Amino acid sequence: MIPHKQLSLADIYSDCKTFFESDKPKFLSLLENNINLDEFIPISFYHHFYASTGRPREYKLHSMLWALIIQRIFSIPTDTLLITFLKYSSELREFCGFEKVPDGSKFTRFKLRFFIRLTSCIR
Repeated sequence: MIPHKQLSLADIYSDCKTFFESDKPKFLSLLENNINLDEFIPISFYHHFYASTGRPREYKLHSMLWALIIQRIFSIPTDTLLITFLKYSSELREFCGFEKVPDGSKFTRFKLRFFIRLTSCIR
């Protein structure tokens, strides 16, 4: 007989903390495998972001959101510092889905136009 072990939030937190502190790529993999951004993004917001009018988006919605999530998780205080991290870390850049790192104005415009609206939709 195989003994069963009930998972607790404390165990999950402990695993995440260990990965976060000692194995960054595994921590990013854990995030990617367990967080489905599509569950948090209202379809109306998705359609608004990818509206058929105007120029096509240079960066994907998921890429921008992952970058801002990473900014919060790693307590990166400014967009400039986030951009520096993305430029020098191929793991972070690949995780977010960026081939080319957006400049500061892209993050500023995204936050002004979309991020505030998205957070109000989620609440």
